[in-house]
Amino acid sequence: MKLIRNHKVTASMTDSLANLSVIGIFRIVEDTIAELMGELQYDDITMKERYGAVWVSSKIRIRFLKRMAWNESFYTAGFISSMTGGTINVDVALRNMADELCAYGRVEYCALEIKTGRLIKIASLGIGSIVTAEQPETDLAFIRFQNVELPESGRVQVKYTGIDFARHTNNIEYIRFMLNTYSVQELETRPIKELEILFKNQTFENDVLTIHKGSFGETDVFLLKKEDKVVVRSEILF
Repeated sequence: MKLIRNHKVTASMTDSLANLSVIGIFRIVEDTIAELMGELQYDDITMKERYGAVWVSSKIRIRFLKRMAWNESFYTAGFISSMTGGTINVDVALRNMADELCAYGRVEYCALEIKTGRLIKIASLGIGSIVTAEQPETDLAFIRFQNVELPESGRVQVKYTGIDFARHTNNIEYIRFMLNTYSVQELETRPIKELEILFKNQTFENDVLTIHKGSFGETDVFLLKKEDKVVVRSEILF
């Protein structure tokens, strides 16, 4: 099943150049996936009621290919691209009305039992009996992160607006924390081409996180830590 939806770039989605922003694209990817899983009746609300479980994103990768300007029309296609024993991958393609691929995202999810915190096998949820994986629309592979030590570049605290309905820090908040280490001029003159995030641990309201950042050519590497525990690993490619 592919979920196709038409959109227009609104003012709240744009960056300082009035183009569809990194945060805007990330929101579109998340909302498309949420609607897709709702259509399949495997959204988080239904998962909680039926299985006492929720979906947890473990990895996200987004490729930015072509800028889209404010008020420009585009459409999205969301679909499950793979299912394994413990995870599913859900892809979202953003295309302009000339059918050019402008951005592409992939999110890896696992199912977590709420009471125990244990992972649930995907087969036990029965999702494979109602939907088959679709062919990806482009090559987009997750990377294997290397263990590196990075200098601390700042500290942030999780507040109310960064909390989701599961009472965890929203994924978008981590992207904001990282993007806010750059100036407007840096990101206007050096646009992001790809971004990947690996989620290692959860954080909660009032947690204080340290941001560690290092530059390696055209790649910036991030670690977000709570005390000495790594919460997020990320790479941003320019």
